[in-house]
Formats: sequence, structure tokens, C-alpha cells
Amino acid sequence: MKKNLAFVVLAGLLLTGCGGATQAAEPTTVATPVADTEALVELPDVVGLTLDKATDQLEKLKFKVKATDVNDDKTIVKKSNWQVVSQDPERRTKPAEGSTVNLGVKHLTDETATPTPTPTPTAAPAVQAEVVTPAAPPVVVAPPVVEAPPVVEAPPAAPPVVEAPPAVVAPPVVVAPPAAAYYKNCDAVRAAGAAPIHSSQPGYGKHLDKDGDGWGCDK
Repeated sequence: MKKNLAFVVLAGLLLTGCGGATQAAEPTTVATPVADTEALVELPDVVGLTLDKATDQLEKLKFKVKATDVNDDKTIVKKSNWQVVSQDPERRTKPAEGSTVNLGVKHLTDETATPTPTPTPTAAPAVQAEVVTPAAPPVVVAPPVVEAPPVVEAPPAAPPVVEAPPAVVAPPVVVAPPAAAYYKNCDAVRAAGAAPIHSSQPGYGKHLDKDGDGWGCDK
């Protein structure tokens, strides 16, 4: 055992002497791992969200969150009362895992708060006497007017039909035929005013019509 150890020490001394002076060791370059950008998480857009929801969303992606009041630099107590108005880095970028995302926030009451107006001193109102208005008399509702049915007039009675008495037909007047006239001669005819006398007239006779032309006592 001792012989082997002495041999190793001797061999080392020989090598040191043969090599001369000890040379400086060359610097070793340590490779720095380069982050794979494709494996990084894209930063979401949290502008418009309340601070509590934005914080939950970013912390789930392994980002750190820092919020600052952009208006009055107030201390943030309840995150649900604050709204995100800006973010750095911007959305859709791919910062390294564990990076801090700076959020600008404002209190939800900043836009709706209105200054309290200063009350204007007013004179005390005069005490007015209470006017008692008499109660109005009850309104009597008249019963509905029942309209009588229209009077239907009966048509006028037709006058009785008066039958005309039967016409009394007068018996025909029987004209007695004239008495047969007879004229003895033309002097009698002329005296009766019947000259000249025709054969169709009563009293005509052939003894009065000597020429037989049907007219007697014509000459």
C-alpha cells in the first residue's frame, strides 16, 4: 500500500517537471439558457376590469401585480372598488414568467362623485294659519234615466167602403111614332112648311111627285 502511494506521488512530480510552468486554465464559458418565447404566456387585456378580477387573472398566469391610483395616489384597500385603466406591459405581449405587471387604477366613485353644494341660508318661513276647508257634500248620483220605448202610432183606419147605390136605369123613352102625315095636295105641303118633301119623309106620296124624281112639290 505504501509503495503504491509513493509511486503516485513520484509520477506526479515527474509530470510537473516535464511540463514546465503551470499553464493558466482557459476560461470556461457557461451557456445562459435562452428563454423560449413560444413557451411564454401572452399577457391578457385586463383594462376595464375591477382590480380584484384583474389580479386573480394575472396571478393565475404566474405574474406579479402592482396597482397604483392614477388620480389621487390613494391607498388601495378593497380591490373590488377599483377599476383598471391602464397596464404595463401592454396586452398580447409575452413577458417572462414572474414579471410584474403595473396596473393604473381609479376608484369607481371618481366619475360619479359630485361636490356637495354649500347650503344657502334662507329666511324662516312664515307661519301660515291653517285653513280648514269644509268637507264637500256627498255627491248624489242620479239614477239612470230609463227611456220610454217609442210610441208606435197605429196606422190610420181605412175609411169604410161605401158602396154606391145601384144606378137607377131610367126606362128608355119610348117615342111615339109620329102620326102618319097626309097631304092632300102641294098646297097642304106648302102650308105645313114641308115643301119640298122627300120620299123618306112622312106624308110623301106619289100624288105629290108628278115627275117621279123622289121629291114632291118641288116645282
